[in-house]
Amino acid sequence: MKELLKFNGKWRKYQQRVLDCLQGHLADNKIHIVAAPGAGKTTLGIEVIARINKPTIILAPTITIRNQWKQRIIDAFLSETKDIISTNIKEPNFITIITYQALLASFCGKEENEEELIEEDNEDKKTLSRFNKEKASEIISILKNAKIEILCFDEAHHLRNEWWKALTHLMEELKPSQTISLTATPPYDSDITEWERYESLCGEIDEVISIPELVQNNDLCPHQDFIHFSFLRKNETEEINKRLSKKTEFINSILENEELAQIIIKHIETSTDEDILEEPKTYISMASYLNSKQNDIPKNLLELIDIKKSEIPSFNNELQKLFLSNLFVKNKEQFCKENEELITELYNKAKVYGLIFNKSVYLNDNPKIKKQIANSLGKLDSIKEIVEIEHNSLKKNLRMVILTDYIKYDVMDCSALGVIPIWQTIKEQKDISLCVLTGSVILLHKNLEQILVDKLKNKTLEEDIKISEFDRDTNYIRITAKNNKRSYLVELITQIFNEGHINIIVGTQALLGEGWDAPCINSLILSSTVSSYMLSNQMRGRAIRKDRNNPEKIANIWHLASIKILSDLEILKSILPSATKNEEEEQIQIFDYLQLKERFKGYEAPSIKEPHYIENGIERIIPDVYNNILEFNLGKIKETDFKGINSYMKANAQNRNRTKELWEKGLTKAYNAPEKSLRSGVNTTEKMEQFYYRGGYFYMLFLALAFFGNFAYLAVNTKSINMAIFFIFCFIATMARPTYKYLRCSSPEKIMRQIGIVILETLYSMGEIKTSLQNINIQCKENKADKSIFFSIKNLSPAENNLLIKCMREFLDPIENPRYILIRKGLLKYIKTTDYHAIPSIISQNKKNISTFQLLWKKYIGKCDVKYTRTKGGRKLLIKARKEAFSDLLRTSKTKKLSRFE
Repeated sequence: MKELLKFNGKWRKYQQRVLDCLQGHLADNKIHIVAAPGAGKTTLGIEVIARINKPTIILAPTITIRNQWKQRIIDAFLSETKDIISTNIKEPNFITIITYQALLASFCGKEENEEELIEEDNEDKKTLSRFNKEKASEIISILKNAKIEILCFDEAHHLRNEWWKALTHLMEELKPSQTISLTATPPYDSDITEWERYESLCGEIDEVISIPELVQNNDLCPHQDFIHFSFLRKNETEEINKRLSKKTEFINSILENEELAQIIIKHIETSTDEDILEEPKTYISMASYLNSKQNDIPKNLLELIDIKKSEIPSFNNELQKLFLSNLFVKNKEQFCKENEELITELYNKAKVYGLIFNKSVYLNDNPKIKKQIANSLGKLDSIKEIVEIEHNSLKKNLRMVILTDYIKYDVMDCSALGVIPIWQTIKEQKDISLCVLTGSVILLHKNLEQILVDKLKNKTLEEDIKISEFDRDTNYIRITAKNNKRSYLVELITQIFNEGHINIIVGTQALLGEGWDAPCINSLILSSTVSSYMLSNQMRGRAIRKDRNNPEKIANIWHLASIKILSDLEILKSILPSATKNEEEEQIQIFDYLQLKERFKGYEAPSIKEPHYIENGIERIIPDVYNNILEFNLGKIKETDFKGINSYMKANAQNRNRTKELWEKGLTKAYNAPEKSLRSGVNTTEKMEQFYYRGGYFYMLFLALAFFGNFAYLAVNTKSINMAIFFIFCFIATMARPTYKYLRCSSPEKIMRQIGIVILETLYSMGEIKTSLQNINIQCKENKADKSIFFSIKNLSPAENNLLIKCMREFLDPIENPRYILIRKGLLKYIKTTDYHAIPSIISQNKKNISTFQLLWKKYIGKCDVKYTRTKGGRKLLIKARKEAFSDLLRTSKTKKLSRFE
């Protein structure tokens, strides 16, 4: 059968790289390839199947993608017509292509719904019931009789739980000899449980084909991301302020409640030391509550956690939420024993005020507030302005797609954000041909009706497609498909778009965000509120594909953010001497922007600013002056600042040639060496302080020089040359080790590199890093502009790279709740210091790893102690570490993980 599946094209350089290493990747019976959109991962997957040459099942996320697999096999691999492909799991062939949903449906004894997903204007998704074991056994028997040995998973990163159960059952019962996993977007931002489940199915990542590599190879087009800020409408701001004032009113009511204060005091006094040490931050929130009321705080708490009353933090949003969560959720029953009537009354009041949803407490992070910001109608203004910008720039060559979450078919007055309101907002714009394309609603300008009819005739689909005048606007026709022909209709509309008859398509991310292919797109507006790495990257991937009909294509990708502008009164309150910084209120002000920051962690493109690295992160496109305000001084940001950012974005978006130049500069920086490598790094965001050896070393040098130099001088004066040589030798011997350490650890970059070496060699000794240490290159560079340090590793596999970066972040970030902490004592600028660091969780799993880590630390850096935190004494030390944990290496709240190509 192998000779039938023969690729009739030419392999791209990066595809050939993967195939050259194929045998090594197949050794563990799992090959896992991460390939950016446009990398040809489907073609790669078929070639791997051809080389293994065993009956295979390919699982795809949608029917559209399933059909793409089938068509690719026919077009690129079959030299003659041969019946080797099936799309029915009950009638498998040499290659059987099905959807994950079809697998579950077969296990349930049901037929797969051939309809594509129809987007509804609610967030509930119906799923099939649990699979029937008898039906599942029947399917497994059919597959075993067909001698299926290979399972190929396409985009197995966002499967529903029911699909996972079916897939797990298939793996356990079929026991395939090989699995092939292909994805453009691994769930890097998922929690550890989800990642472990994903990795257990797909295996460790073997190869990564990145977006910059594809752009360099001319397989993806140059592109850039831009942000357009809009402002909440007056009524939206008023509604949000009402919700926030309710929260303030409730907090004030509990601060005035002396009966509640006495309950809290009694609760603290009767708590055991273990209770307090187990949840110190919760007790700090209670102490903060009492302190804000000027109540006395029980001495047992102050003494145990070694804190003075004056050191207790203010009762801010974070502590308020922790206090109420403990009172109303976690320990509600215990507090009710003291006064059930009062606690129940306060609980009900909090519920009425909208502070409790689904047994969770929300204050400024109220889901209704966030949803209102994310779906602000101000985004309609942004979309209209962006359409004008792009149309003025590209004229008839504009090929824009606008993706949003909901259709909102019944909204006729633009009072909600959705496909139909967007269509209504921009449909009157002159010289633009507009189309609506969703799973259940398709609208086309009547001028294009004949073109559609002709295409339907060519496909003999006239009887399956109904065309009618759209009752809301007679200039548009509504098109509906019969007999499960919707996918064909989407394909025809896409053809009309690619041919240039349509300028703008407005659709939903559910239908067009993944699997849909329209290479002509040169402008994309993401009006979806999705913040996950996977889905947002899938949507973005629609625009960056190369267009054979337009080889000079350069794409703009627009992201929308709604901003809550502070009123004059709010600004006045924020600058009063008595004002305290309320970080959560500031986060509400820029909630949408913070969502974008999460998205941008998965986007790699050239920095608009010097030195034009290709990297991820939102900072690469925001001018430094605005970045600083958004990061550190939100109270001073004004509406004019956001308008200034919009103007900056507009100017850069209109200059597409500059986008191309920035890619050329970035790729020159990134790939000027024979070995090309993605270098993910930890980047600190505040000024790095000098390390121990800088101050301590010169202090020791001065003392040793004064002591031994004096004796050597006396020896020379008395002509005792041998004694002089002896004292010089003593000086050299005394300073040899400190000098050696100083040369390695005299700067933030050097000490950060040494920490990386300690963690790397520990992981290597554990067997977690398998790459030879001789081949690994660790580098640290300081960014002079913001005094940050970029830590990077070269020649590690993607999985090993991610593990080492994760460990570095655990060590450098503020201490949370580690099993072991490292204690480093020394002299910093003549002052005795004690610094605490969390030993990474993977290393903390057993004492042998801890001993290795401690020995390597002493070898490369210096003296240290390691303490276990799960004892009473360890808990007390952990509390002290949390309170005093600041590193002479790093004075910052959090590290940032970056991907940079250099």
